[in-house]
Amino acid sequence: MSKIYEALQKAQEEREGVPPLETERRRRRAWFRSRRANGNGNGHREPRSLRIDFDLAPDVEEAYQRLGTNLLAPSKDTTVLRDLMVVASVHGEGATTTAALYASTLAKRKKLDVLLIEANFRTPALEQVFPIRRNGGFAELISGTQDLDTVVQPTPQQNLFVITSGHYETSPSNILEAPQMSEVLARLHERFQFIVFDSAPVNVYTDAQILGARVDATVFVVEADRTRVDEVQRAKRQLERSGAKMLGVLLNRRKSYVPSFLEGLI
Repeated sequence: MSKIYEALQKAQEEREGVPPLETERRRRRAWFRSRRANGNGNGHREPRSLRIDFDLAPDVEEAYQRLGTNLLAPSKDTTVLRDLMVVASVHGEGATTTAALYASTLAKRKKLDVLLIEANFRTPALEQVFPIRRNGGFAELISGTQDLDTVVQPTPQQNLFVITSGHYETSPSNILEAPQMSEVLARLHERFQFIVFDSAPVNVYTDAQILGARVDATVFVVEADRTRVDEVQRAKRQLERSGAKMLGVLLNRRKSYVPSFLEGLI
C-alpha cells in the first residue's frame, strides 16, 4: 500500500510541479526552527508574518460558505449564535487564517456586520493582514484605556471590522478574566451582528480555555498530515473541561495524493 501511495504522490508532483516530499519535510523543519516568538520588552509580542489571500478559489469559497450556513442555520438548539472562537492546538495550524476567512465570508455573503477580534495576544498577526492602524486594541478596550470607537477599525471589505490584540501590561489570561470583560462583550454584541475571535493555541496557553467559556461556540482547527491525534484529544479535553461549547473540527490544508486527472475519474 505504501508503494502505491508513493507512486501516486510522485505522479502528482511530476504533473503539477509540486516539490518532492523530502523538500517539504526540510521546509517544515526549517519552519519549526523559525517559530520562536520574540518579545519587544513592553508586554506585547511582535506581530508574526502572515499574508491571507481573500480572493478564494471557488471550491474553497464554497467550503467557507457551507461552514457559515451550517453554523448559523436554525437547529433544535434554540440558542442563537452571536459569536464564535476559532482555535488550534499549537501554533501554525491555520486558526488565524480560518478566523479571518470565515469572518470575511460572513460579511460578504450573509451581509452581516461582522467583527473579527484578535484574542491571540501571544502571536498577533492581523496588523499584517489588514491595512489598519496601531491605535489600541482588545487589551485597551477591556482595561478601559481606549473606547470602542477608537479600537474598532474598518477593513477594505464592506461590513467587516477588526479589533487587534493591542498592548498589555499584565498576563493575557488576566485580561480575559477581568470583571469588565462581560460588559465589553455586551457592548460589542449591541453593535455587531456576529463576532469571530481568533484565539491563542489551547495546548500552549490557557487563554482559549478562559475565552471559550465566555463565547457561544468554538471551532477547532486541525492541520491535515501534521496535527497529532494526542494533541487533538488533549485540546478537546481542556476546552470541554473549561466549559467551551465545541461545535466541531475544521480540517485545514488537506492534500490529496491521488493525481487530479485520476481523482476526476473516481
